[in-house]
Amino acid sequence: MIGERIRELRTERGMAARELAQKANVTPGYISQIERDLIQPSMSVLMKIADALAVPVTHFFAREEGQEHVVVIPRNGRTRIKFADVNVEYEFLTPFGRSSDHSAQMEIVHYTLEPHQWGSTAIMLHPESAECSLVLAGTLEYHVDGDVYTVVEGGCIYLPPNTPHQLYNPGEVNMDAIAVVSPSYF
Repeated sequence: MIGERIRELRTERGMAARELAQKANVTPGYISQIERDLIQPSMSVLMKIADALAVPVTHFFAREEGQEHVVVIPRNGRTRIKFADVNVEYEFLTPFGRSSDHSAQMEIVHYTLEPHQWGSTAIMLHPESAECSLVLAGTLEYHVDGDVYTVVEGGCIYLPPNTPHQLYNPGEVNMDAIAVVSPSYF
């Protein structure tokens, strides 16, 4: 599914696989494997591909056409995404996907992190999006430029746009949180 959408977007833009590979800093063979859905790219590669194609990452997962409208999402109808290089499964509480007019205003994501786990080995960065997380259970550390911000159950943390960060659960129990990212990033 992801590979098919990447191929569609690439061909719509008249871009050769070799050109996309160069812009994403991967090999043409890797792009070919992704487009044939033989492998799942890491989040960092997917983000580079999205940048090269000038689309949000959501274009690879879902399409939403038309005007904004009221949407009710039942518990079992939420979009869940797990990237190969991330220890967190994202559960989107807001509609997942944006139309070409980028009408989504925010994303609200539920996630858990197991004890003594990093959210990702890669540093996360949302160049134009702010992030706020509310810890529902456990303890969450945000590692930002050598500083560690510890948030315990009931606490919140706000990061302005373009703040590189990593998440870590230093506790002995699962950390459970809800994050709001605005404007939409994924």
